[in-house]
Amino acid sequence: MKGRWFLGLVSGFLFGLMLGVTLFLFGVIPLHSDWLWILPLLGIVLGLVMAAWAPFGGGGEEVPATSVAPATTAPVETTLEHDVVPDEPVDTSPEPTDDA
Repeated sequence: MKGRWFLGLVSGFLFGLMLGVTLFLFGVIPLHSDWLWILPLLGIVLGLVMAAWAPFGGGGEEVPATSVAPATTAPVETTLEHDVVPDEPVDTSPEPTDDA
């Protein structure tokens, strides 16, 4: 089997188990229902099927790193002397008060 079968097995079991617990907590199925045992088993089967079908690992074709053409840009001239306008200084001293 190609893919990650163990990951599919564990995640499918946990998905089925949590689905059964959620359905029980919301009152959809009672505690003595057989669905609480069937759902984790169906989750295992679903997880194994997805692991066999999914394109994880398994040695696919590698895409060469140079398949994308590099972007070419014109050089940018940076002259900051005439582009920057100095701000007016801000007076941050406290205003005098007339407490005399």
